[in-house]
Amino acid sequence: MASLFTARTTHYLPYIASAAVVGATAATYYSRQPRLHLDSAQNAPRPALSFPSSMVFPKQLTVTKVEQVNHDTKKITFRLPGGESEVSGVPFGSAILTSHWPTPGYLPVFRPYTPISSPEDRGTLQLLVKQYPRGKASTHLHSLTPGSTLTVRGPIPAYSYTSSPTPRDLVMIAGGAGITPIYSMARGILSDPADKTRITLLWGVNGTRDIVLQTELEELEKGFPDRLQITYCVSGPEGQEGAADLSERGRYKKGYINSEVLKEAVGRAKAGGSWGDGKGTKVFVCGPPAMQEAIAGKKGILGGEHGLVKKEVHLF
Repeated sequence: MASLFTARTTHYLPYIASAAVVGATAATYYSRQPRLHLDSAQNAPRPALSFPSSMVFPKQLTVTKVEQVNHDTKKITFRLPGGESEVSGVPFGSAILTSHWPTPGYLPVFRPYTPISSPEDRGTLQLLVKQYPRGKASTHLHSLTPGSTLTVRGPIPAYSYTSSPTPRDLVMIAGGAGITPIYSMARGILSDPADKTRITLLWGVNGTRDIVLQTELEELEKGFPDRLQITYCVSGPEGQEGAADLSERGRYKKGYINSEVLKEAVGRAKAGGSWGDGKGTKVFVCGPPAMQEAIAGKKGILGGEHGLVKKEVHLF
């Protein structure tokens, strides 16, 4: 799983490189824009992060709360620089770019993380961070305590999504910590009352203790029973710590996200009548490189068995 963040960081290398050199033109443009004066409660909050301005000018977020979610994951809540007068402004599914200087070290460490908080939450931003044994960024983030600060830039654009007033179906696939952009995008889609998109979500985890957003996902299922169906694929062995309770056969499946699971999900999406969004994207995937390759690679299941071409699958 540590390679997941290496892969995602490589995917975002153009943005990491541009963070320091995006150019004086953008800086000059944004510095000349009229400032929004928030002298009354009637004024809408301004976004704390906006691309590309905050790729030029980093922001400092202050930690207000740290929660240990499970054995290796923490939920970290940050206060935005402008407090209640700001919202994060990070579009759903998009990431922010964190950075810190390791000690000892000669170069900063950059990593993308997708917030799990809503873009409209006033004054706060939340990250869900899984710690990896040799993860430089995740280890640093896990060391933060209330009062600590974190340097961020962004947001980094992820996917240009357009809502649909008519019913249509999408399939979303997550592996391990890859749930954060998938969860963020699913919640963003479902929260739009004008959007009639239905989502089949598959999440592959080692054990039930790794289902770190289960409460939030169950609330989405209860709130949108006709638009969201979630299946957890649990690969860990039964009878050990973190093993799955497979009593709910419709919710849990033993094993990895394999051909059988995908056949069921794709069949459900096709049966809906309209499969895919306005850009033709039918499946969204985020997970470890090996999982992504097996599912959406050149010889992956989606292409080989279901005939999907590259433009029909979006990889975070």
